[in-house]
Amino acid sequence: MRRTVQKYGILIVLMLAVIFLFQKVNIFPSFKDIFKSQPLVIDETPIILKEINTLAQLITVTFTDEIVMDTAKIGNGLPSLLPTGIGTMLVPGIDRLVIIGRGKVLAGTDLKSIGNEDVQVAGDSIHVKLPPAKILQAIVNPSDFETFEESGTWNDDAATALKIKIRTEIIRRALQQNILQQADERCRNIIETFLKSTGFKKVEIEFEK
Repeated sequence: MRRTVQKYGILIVLMLAVIFLFQKVNIFPSFKDIFKSQPLVIDETPIILKEINTLAQLITVTFTDEIVMDTAKIGNGLPSLLPTGIGTMLVPGIDRLVIIGRGKVLAGTDLKSIGNEDVQVAGDSIHVKLPPAKILQAIVNPSDFETFEESGTWNDDAATALKIKIRTEIIRRALQQNILQQADERCRNIIETFLKSTGFKKVEIEFEK
């Protein structure tokens, strides 16, 4: 029994000696380092850039609108009588086309265009330069149009031209409501929150001019 205890004792001493030697050559961590809190390790710039790029096109603001637009032309029908102060006068017939269009505009930031030069990391601080927000999509489906009035004869080209004008007007009105400025601000908040969740304590967001 005594020999068995001595045998295990020698083995334990040998194991401790081997571990001590490995620690000297930095193969094993020291015992005090096992329970020591490790410093925060921040991902390198390419990894952070990859994480941002995965967000792709970040849509932050959606603007919906309804537009009523009309067009008119001299018709081919019989002239009509228009009362005046001294009687009546003949006027040519007028053909009218009135269309109601409903659509939405999506604004956001294209994060895929960010490169390594736009991300600077220093310890637990990061500075990111983002592209300005832009209109990503203007969605007006065929089912979003409704013919409110149609008098006379109109071909498909005339109706299509009016629908294009409606789509353009929806975009114009979205820009008038500062949709891009709103998208920039929301993008800033989202990216800042995302980066802080990865461990950065100081986050600076800059938009390209």
